[in-house]
Amino acid sequence: MRSLVLFALLPLAGCAQVAEGQRQNLNNMRIQDAVSGYETARRKADPMDMCVKAKLVAIAYEDAKDFTNAQAWKSKEREDCSALMAAYGVTEPADR
Repeated sequence: MRSLVLFALLPLAGCAQVAEGQRQNLNNMRIQDAVSGYETARRKADPMDMCVKAKLVAIAYEDAKDFTNAQAWKSKEREDCSALMAAYGVTEPADR
């Protein structure tokens, strides 16, 4: 009986590895897509799109649990969004 249970669980161990690999591939594709979108916005010099796309890249890295790159893109987002507000003459709200 014990060997039957072990034999039944053996294929499941392989499934977990495959699922993890698929998750990583999906995360990598999402990151590449988001970075590509940001680069397109940057080439067009569109401040609004750069602000939004930087946020999407940061989210993609967070979803992939790559917190170092997520932090870097959050900084880029703040920079781009501040440039956007300056371009439109908007000031950031004061801290409460």
